[in-house]
Amino acid sequence: MNDNFDWYGYYELANSYLNEKDIAKLRTGMGRFYYSSFLESRDFILENNMFLNQINEKIMKSTSGRVHQETRLTFKNNEKLNKKNIGTKISQNLNVLRKYRNMVDYNSKNPKNITHIYKRCQMKSKEIFDLLNRLN
Repeated sequence: MNDNFDWYGYYELANSYLNEKDIAKLRTGMGRFYYSSFLESRDFILENNMFLNQINEKIMKSTSGRVHQETRLTFKNNEKLNKKNIGTKISQNLNVLRKYRNMVDYNSKNPKNITHIYKRCQMKSKEIFDLLNRLN
């Protein structure tokens, strides 16, 4: 049995909220789409030792908030991860998901088009998982 948490479970949880009208669940789900994608991406780098340099490795192995940015930079700038622009696409999708996660975590106003944004988050998250599978 593997002791590691399967971050895809967050993605599945968020998918279960897809037809919800409860704003709290939609906000929570958007966060889960981001974290499932971010943590799966971070772990891909860690498990495959795809670091840019020693400083990058140190940040990637830390619990610093900088690991979010460093994950995006690693996918964008690592030649092995950026085959056929896959790393750039992952980095861009993580940027979009993080923007929406920050919006629902820190902004008290409810977005007018939250259902549309939710579906966009789902699409971006799914694309990240598909792209990571292509790198395997």
